[in-house]
Amino acid sequence: MKIRAILTTVCVMLAILIPTNQAAAAQPIYPNLPAEIQQLLRSKGMSPWGMSAYVQAIGSPRPLISHNAQVARNPASVMKLLTAYVAIGVLGPNYRWPIEISTNGNLQGGVLSGNVYIKGYGAPDFDTQGLREMLSQLRRKGIHTINGRLIFDDTHFNGPKIDPGAFDGKPYSSYNAQPDALMFNERRSTFTASRRGNKISVTTRTPAHNLHIVNRIKRAKRSCKVRTSVKRGYGDKVTITFSGYMARRCRARGFTMAVTDPANTMYSAIQRIWKRELKGNINTQFMVGATPPNARPIHTHYSKSLAQLLPTVVKDSNNVMARQLMRSIGAKRFGAPGTPRKGAEAIDDYLRSQGLDFPELRIENGSGLSRYARISTENISHLLTRAFRGPHREALMRSMAVAGVDGTMKSRLRSSAVRGRGFFKTGTLRDVRGIAGYVNAADGRTYVVSILHNDPKARSRARLIHDNFIEWVFWGKTDQQLAYRN
Repeated sequence: MKIRAILTTVCVMLAILIPTNQAAAAQPIYPNLPAEIQQLLRSKGMSPWGMSAYVQAIGSPRPLISHNAQVARNPASVMKLLTAYVAIGVLGPNYRWPIEISTNGNLQGGVLSGNVYIKGYGAPDFDTQGLREMLSQLRRKGIHTINGRLIFDDTHFNGPKIDPGAFDGKPYSSYNAQPDALMFNERRSTFTASRRGNKISVTTRTPAHNLHIVNRIKRAKRSCKVRTSVKRGYGDKVTITFSGYMARRCRARGFTMAVTDPANTMYSAIQRIWKRELKGNINTQFMVGATPPNARPIHTHYSKSLAQLLPTVVKDSNNVMARQLMRSIGAKRFGAPGTPRKGAEAIDDYLRSQGLDFPELRIENGSGLSRYARISTENISHLLTRAFRGPHREALMRSMAVAGVDGTMKSRLRSSAVRGRGFFKTGTLRDVRGIAGYVNAADGRTYVVSILHNDPKARSRARLIHDNFIEWVFWGKTDQQLAYRN
């Protein structure tokens, strides 16, 4: 009995001591923000409580800095790091999205009679050039005339219809474009307003079957102000009106908007390319629908690989492509159709499979263009650490903006020693600014850095603070020296 009592006492003591020792090992070297950063915050009239930061050297047993690091905050576009990391893991860096053409009609003497189905699987980059290449393959197969109906199949994705203006009241801004399994030109319509002599014209390189342009721009002596307004009519009809004034001295003005849907834009592009460029005949109408099981394949076009597209998603912070990735992840992991819910669940499921349990994570669309999204800086850093040690590190790091060199970091830290040695994803929304990534520091070590700022002044005042913080990390001492100083 005495031996049992002694063993019980020892076990209890070990149970107490082990967590205590583990907690001590996990304590940050700097329990607070560096004094320099605190002073900068005060000079900008900002509270340190609105800022979360987590810094840890790869291979270090404890963080260098952990400040409000477990607080769930809105990450803005920093959320794209999660989407990219999971996409590489679930889809694979070499994954290419197919766009399939099939028919249940007859092909005789170069004449294709019957329905032609074009099915998309969520390719983020399918554009006019890709469509041109796809149609050129049909011509090479000897098809010169299409008599029948074009059916655009977008059934690989599904989900509730989302008002693109719900986020910020700007439904026609290209960054608010919604995902589509048969995405085309990222839903972008481009327009040019120009004046030559007394003639003012509005042209587009992306006409759509349902789009009507009204030009009400007037001549003026000095003014160069041009405005746009969009009106939706019966069915899917859209009228975009250009008004304002253009003087002779005015340069041409370009506009990029998400005013129509992929099917209408693609139908117009097919008509133009097949007739004008490929010199074929086409007598068709179109509709959106599903491909029947008896349709016979004619040709499959493939997108660029995921690894090739990731720099556009992360480095250039492309929102609609990130949304495409999230739904593709959901469809791949849980089966088609891909939905926002499946995408969010698939991301959480994959993270858990990698030992990354983020209980505070809230992900809405994969792009970070959300007021609902939440994550902590500690867990962003854990993800980056896992990615650094994983098999796809190079693919992820190549997709990140390089400090002072390109992407969203091109104009930041340009005259700093961090230039070319920092790899980041940035994010900004109203009241939100964030940055996360890797710093190859002066001491020869790679540090994971994650900063999220949720503060009414964050967007306008926090960038300088974050850049100084990153420089502080770059010039920091080794763990041993810092521990000695403290």
